[in-house]
Amino acid sequence: MSPLRVRDFRLLLFTSVAVFSGVALLLSVVPLWVVHNNAGEFAAGGSTAAFMASTVAAQFAVPRLVRAWGYRLVTASGAVFLGAPAPLLLIATDWPGILAVSLLRGIGFGFVTVCGAALVAELLPRTALANGSGLYGLAVGLPQLIGLPAGTAAVEHWGFVPVFLVAGVIPLLGLVAIFGLPAVAPTRHDDDLPAKGSLGRPWLVMLSGSIGYGALVTFLPLALTDTVAASAALFASAGAGLASRWVAGRLGTRIAAGRMLPWGLALTVLGMAGLAASIQGESPWSAVAAVAVAGVGFGLIQNDSLVVMFAAAPVGRASVAWNVAFDAGTGVGAVVVGALVAGSSYPVAFGLLALSAAALLPVALSAGRAV
Repeated sequence: MSPLRVRDFRLLLFTSVAVFSGVALLLSVVPLWVVHNNAGEFAAGGSTAAFMASTVAAQFAVPRLVRAWGYRLVTASGAVFLGAPAPLLLIATDWPGILAVSLLRGIGFGFVTVCGAALVAELLPRTALANGSGLYGLAVGLPQLIGLPAGTAAVEHWGFVPVFLVAGVIPLLGLVAIFGLPAVAPTRHDDDLPAKGSLGRPWLVMLSGSIGYGALVTFLPLALTDTVAASAALFASAGAGLASRWVAGRLGTRIAAGRMLPWGLALTVLGMAGLAASIQGESPWSAVAAVAVAGVGFGLIQNDSLVVMFAAAPVGRASVAWNVAFDAGTGVGAVVVGALVAGSSYPVAFGLLALSAAALLPVALSAGRAV
C-alpha cells in the first residue's frame, strides 16, 4: 500500500512542508544577520546552537505533553512558537536579542519534529514504514532544498526584512492541516515498554551526520565568498540529501534496516574532506560537488537510522532519540566549527569533522546487526 493513499498521512506531509519551510529560510540567514550586526563567526554559530539547544530541550518534553494534550495541540503550539517570533528579528539587532528569538523558535521546532516523526509510525502500518519515512523525508527536505539557497539569495537581493516576515507566516499556514489530523491516542509512546534493540549505535551515526550538516548550513555562506557558489552549494547539499533519503526509503522495503548506514557515513566523510580541500584550494565549484556527496551520505543516514530506531524501541522513545541526534548534532556542528574557525581556518575545521566521522565507521557497520 502506498502511504500517499492515507489521507491523514497527506495532512502530515502538508504540515511538515509548511513548518520546515519556516525553518529552512532562516537557518543560514540568522548567522548572516549576526555577522551583519558586527558579531563574529563564533556568535554566528551560537545563534544556530541556541536554536538547536532549545529544540533538544523541548523534544525531551514532547512524549509527556502528547500524552496530556494530544498530537494536534502540541504540533499546533510548535507551529506558533516557530513562526510568531521570527519577525522579532527585525528589532533584535544585538547578539542576546537574536539568541532569545532563536531560543523561542527552537521550542516550537522541538515540538513539531518529534510529533512529525512519531506520526509517521502512528498513522501507517509497519509494512509501509520505510516508504513512509522516505516520503516524510521529502516533505521536510523540499523546504531545505528551496529555502536554504532562497533565504540567502533573497537577503542578497532584497534584504533581511521580507525574509523574516515570510518565515514568520509560512509555519502558521500549517495550522490549517494540523487540526485535520485525527485524535491519535499515543499508546505506542509508552516509555515504560522495553527496547527491543540498541539505540546507541544508530544514534551515534545520526549524530555524526547531523554535526556535519549543522556546520554546512551555518557556515557555507561565510566559507564560500562567491555568493552564487554558496547558494548552489546549499541547494546541492539539500537536493542530494532529499533524493538519497527518498531512495533509501524505497530501498528500505528490500534491504535490511541498518545496511545503508556505513555507505552513508563513508560518503559523508568523503564529502567533508572534499569540502576542506576545495576551500583550501579556493575552488568554490569543487566545494559544491563535495557538499553534494556529503548530502547523499546524510540522506541515507537519516532514513536508515530512523527505521533502525523504530525497530529497536517504542515509537515515542525512538522519535525523541532520532530528533535529538539530528538537532543536537546540528547545534554542535555550528559551535564546533565556529570555535575552530576562530582559532584556525575553515579547511582545518571541516577536515577535523571528516576525521571524527571516519572514526565511527565501525559503529555504522555494526548498527544494523543490533536490531
